[in-house]
Amino acid sequence: MTMTTTTTSTRTTSSGGIAESLARRSLPGLLAGLLAGLLAGLLLAGAAFGQAGPLVAPDGAAACARATRAALAHRPHEPHRPSRASPNFDATYYHLTLDVSTDPAYLTGSTRVVGRARGTPLDVLALDLDAAMQVTAVRTPDGAPLAFTHDGDVLRITLPAGVPPGETVALDVAYQGVPVQDGLGTFTFDALGRDQPVVWTLSQPYGARAWWPCKDHPSDKADSVRVTVTVPPGLRVGSNGLLIGEHTDRDGRTTFDWRSRYPIATYLVFFAAGPYEVLEQTYTRPDSLAARYGPLALPILHYAYPGSGVLPGWQRVTDVLPVLEDWFGPYPFPEEKYGHAHFTYSGGMEHQTMSSMGSSWIGLVVHELAHQWFGDLITPASWPHLWLNEGFATYAELLYYEARPDAYAYEPIFDIYWNRARHAPGTLLVTDTLNVYTLFDNRRVYARGGMVLHMLRHVIGEDAFRRTLQTYAADPALRFGTAATADFQRIAEAVSGQDLSAFFRQWVTEGTGYPAYDVAWSATATPSGYEVTIDVAQTQTPPASNVEVFTMPVTLSIQTEAGPERVTVLNDRRTQRYTVSVAARPTDVVFDPDRALLRNDPVVATRLDATPGRPAGFRLGAVFPNPTRRTLTVRLDLPRPQPVRLTLVDALGRTRAVLHEAALPAGPATLPLALPAVPPGLYTLHLATPDQALTHPVVVLR
Repeated sequence: MTMTTTTTSTRTTSSGGIAESLARRSLPGLLAGLLAGLLAGLLLAGAAFGQAGPLVAPDGAAACARATRAALAHRPHEPHRPSRASPNFDATYYHLTLDVSTDPAYLTGSTRVVGRARGTPLDVLALDLDAAMQVTAVRTPDGAPLAFTHDGDVLRITLPAGVPPGETVALDVAYQGVPVQDGLGTFTFDALGRDQPVVWTLSQPYGARAWWPCKDHPSDKADSVRVTVTVPPGLRVGSNGLLIGEHTDRDGRTTFDWRSRYPIATYLVFFAAGPYEVLEQTYTRPDSLAARYGPLALPILHYAYPGSGVLPGWQRVTDVLPVLEDWFGPYPFPEEKYGHAHFTYSGGMEHQTMSSMGSSWIGLVVHELAHQWFGDLITPASWPHLWLNEGFATYAELLYYEARPDAYAYEPIFDIYWNRARHAPGTLLVTDTLNVYTLFDNRRVYARGGMVLHMLRHVIGEDAFRRTLQTYAADPALRFGTAATADFQRIAEAVSGQDLSAFFRQWVTEGTGYPAYDVAWSATATPSGYEVTIDVAQTQTPPASNVEVFTMPVTLSIQTEAGPERVTVLNDRRTQRYTVSVAARPTDVVFDPDRALLRNDPVVATRLDATPGRPAGFRLGAVFPNPTRRTLTVRLDLPRPQPVRLTLVDALGRTRAVLHEAALPAGPATLPLALPAVPPGLYTLHLATPDQALTHPVVVLR
């Protein structure tokens, strides 16, 4: 990847004079954040004071998921309930007006809800709102009262007349109370030390309803949102979009008015209030990317607790942005901003245009920024498809480390995710979405999700993989909307030209576990070199995996006295034999040398001497002309009558043509073959019988 540079300008202000020690914060989650920051600081210090080689950065997915589980430890509501808002209501706009008291902890709010009836007339509008919130009034925009009931976590509002499909509904809900902890954090009153209050929200996946009335489901994104928050003296508020107003009352309370004009899911709406130190940066898009996407000077805002030491880590986001833009396409919210807001939580949350952060690990910075594309720009249509968020953001960490090999060590983080993914329970598509522990299992949607993308990159190739990510992010049917796994599969198939149904079925929607391979090999001298016979068996069984045979291209590296020779073959049977011709004497066979597959580890290739019990297979004679343009002649010798299939396979393991498929008698055979019109390059001729597979390289000329 071409290295890019950014131009950064900074400006620092402070909204309070407190330099409170983070060690005095009150919550265990905050102490975990401190320890995480100390670890990251020690790692960075090691790099600064003579550490040899690139930095081993903590992985961002672990920070995100670990903090998630810690936050869930005190959740009173298990399991969670799905949204019970009106299915025939399409929300288009929310304006949250919030008055926050910290002594005592209390929330007084009013939310304007605007939307359209769809499908059928709307007589009663149902919204999600937790029972802990006391609704004091519901009115039309002109002040007329509306009848309502608030039963449990459902607010039902009787509209003055049936609203036909396509017509607009607008109303204001006034409410108050102390929000109940739900989701992953929901609405949190906390403190730095003994006397400095902070407040923050985190609503994924079901927590928005705990502090404002809405249709709390990721499939219904409002076209825009406005968040107006009044807080006690000394506090500053960060939120989505742009700050359009700020004023202080005579009593010292300040109101901050934020607005975002991009579509947004309810769980991505947030605010965070604290005695913030504010750092402003500008990300100037490098020339190489500006040539593709146009120029950009993006405001970057960092809201940090004074004395926390997180700002240097967060500022590295200007180095991450060009890497992710190169892979995913232009930053999705260029008319607003990106930024970070500190909160007393040891992980992070990808709130749209301003991620909430509990530490400054580079992995966490990358992870939450990647969510701006995968999670915020394109949101999962429902929670079973959460891997489209977390798997993508996890793999983004590896893409960044891969792009910065002099600064960060790729292999140790890859090892963590690869090994963690091998312990993932169930299918990648989550079935139990009401149990948040299950939904956010770090082994599954994070690690296995990331490794599925890693394997897809191997299956379809580097160029097609990059174009798949960019096409997915730019798809007008999905962009600023929602997606399911089938949408991503559709795009990957269209870009790569491959049928990926088996891949997604075995790795995402139906399959569990991973393949366990057993490999044995032997070599026989021939007049032109050596013939290496490789037997590959898949040995996985339930409950470790419910997949009888994983169909995947696998790379075999034959180690010879003259150096390694690689061949990629399609492995699609429980037991399969491959024969590879090499020039020099083979010494070993390495299966999947780059760990492109999620599999058992290690895979030891056992060398076999000539064994009397081994079944006799066919012998390949001449393959000519080679190189060739349009024709090929294959000579072989069969020990008995049997069906023979010959296919032409490209360097990515894709079958480009079936050249022969018919039974042949025992004895020698000569097969004249016509090649299809394929691009010039190196191909592999695959010859297969019911109990044997053999390969031979073929060079196609222009």
